[in-house]
Amino acid sequence: MNIATVIGIVFGITILGFATFLSTDSAGVFINFPGLAIVLGGTLASTFICFPLKEVMRVFNTFLIALKREELPTDNYIEEIVEIARHASTRGTIHLEKALPGIENEFLQSAIQMLVDGYSREEIQEILDTRIEQTYQQELSSAGIYRTMAKLAPAYGMIGTLIGLIGMMQSMSVGLGNLGAHMAVALTTTLYGILLANLILLPIAIKVEKRIEERIILMCVIRDGTLFIKDKTPAAIVLDKLKAYLPTRRWSSIERKDKEEVEA
Repeated sequence: MNIATVIGIVFGITILGFATFLSTDSAGVFINFPGLAIVLGGTLASTFICFPLKEVMRVFNTFLIALKREELPTDNYIEEIVEIARHASTRGTIHLEKALPGIENEFLQSAIQMLVDGYSREEIQEILDTRIEQTYQQELSSAGIYRTMAKLAPAYGMIGTLIGLIGMMQSMSVGLGNLGAHMAVALTTTLYGILLANLILLPIAIKVEKRIEERIILMCVIRDGTLFIKDKTPAAIVLDKLKAYLPTRRWSSIERKDKEEVEA
């Protein structure tokens, strides 16, 4: 996560907290640890009932990965594929075997290995398409878990409020002096559920989905680039076709680097 994103998050939360502090004479009324425990405990319990433990634990790791970088370096992979296309056009695909150890991306390495092994174009496309589809379905389930948790949290907030109201009604037999205070504590549980869903869980789901989209685009770039190499497409045409996957603002950097490499 870059500095600008961190500053934006901190700034937004600070404004929210400051506005909340100014909205009441006693900010301590928003602190309700039993209510927070009801929302968190209930949401986690329902999530573990809905999904296997391993899958739930994996989605937390997926979120951490999604936070590491704002955008995947797709342009770098396009440059790498174009360079591989140049070597293939001058030396043949059999010489690509020497480049395999230097390829870090597992999907790209597997695709180039199929070229070296002499797979047909149809076989390469079928295998890579299947892997892309499987990756998409598996990763999309991670975002689905966060969206499920976002639906559950407000429900448990309401449950916590009902529990608080039951306790409040019971205490009314003693007196009505603290009725307002009891009501405020009961309602904070609903607040916790809504905040947890809209401030944390839904943004995480959107972040993970964006990361999935970028990863699928990268895999499609690798698939198409591999097929272009199989078809012995000239490197310049490979570059023009693959850069279409990127926003136009990132085209100039690829073209500049490619021109420098050709001149060198």
